[in-house]
Amino acid sequence: MPKRKTSNPERGTAKKQKKSPKKEEQLDLNNLDFNHTYSLKEYELIMKHLKVHSNYELVNGKIIPVQYTPIANEAVVHEIARQLGNWNIKYQQNGLVTTSQGGFNFSNSDKQKIRAPDIAFTPMETCLSLDDNQLWSFKGQPFTPNFVVEVANLENKAIENSVDAKIKKDYFAMDTSVKLGWLIDPKNCIVWVYKRDKNDKPYRRNRGWEDLDGGDILPKFTLKLSRIENIVSQELEEEEESDDEGDKCSYCNKVLTNVHEMIKHLEKVHSQSDV
Repeated sequence: MPKRKTSNPERGTAKKQKKSPKKEEQLDLNNLDFNHTYSLKEYELIMKHLKVHSNYELVNGKIIPVQYTPIANEAVVHEIARQLGNWNIKYQQNGLVTTSQGGFNFSNSDKQKIRAPDIAFTPMETCLSLDDNQLWSFKGQPFTPNFVVEVANLENKAIENSVDAKIKKDYFAMDTSVKLGWLIDPKNCIVWVYKRDKNDKPYRRNRGWEDLDGGDILPKFTLKLSRIENIVSQELEEEEESDDEGDKCSYCNKVLTNVHEMIKHLEKVHSQSDV
């Protein structure tokens, strides 16, 4: 009877092979899945390497495309940022004025949110406390501005509700530093002012179409709406330049193409003594 071969314990013990590190799943930047939940690291990778320069926000792990706005809307955003920037320099505030290219980490304990307000102001005290991770990435401790502005056409109630919810639930969340917010509709002359009550909860009030005061949050800053009206008037003139008819001034019969022109004409040409 043949002898059974005894196993050599040294030979029989298979050497444990080191497992090669699992490769991270490659992101297809040309076909983003807007239903997929992305990590903050993946979001940064998307924003860094995306060839098409589109803007995205990260809300609860979902990539949200930021739509392009009409040129008049963007011109108003630029004008508000310009006035805010001039105030920042004139009164030596030394803060940061950013537009919708500058995202902030509005994440809280259970939700990740990268949002980019149309205009935002971050005070000097906050800026001086930021490290490189906070300044150059979204990896550092979340921080937020203390003032935000959104510019939108509020004719569509669904759009107004969406922007209102973003301001109240994200910008004015309990863990953020936002203390003042403006929602401005330059086309329809609508202004909403957002603040916090004594319990730190956000509320809003409708304001008339008049210059806006920055109060204690932006001391000595006043947003001149007349300069925004000039932008809107130019846009309306372009829309109506093909029309032969306009509104006639009841005093001199001059044809004026829009309500902004009419108001300025009456103020400039016809004094109260003419009426």
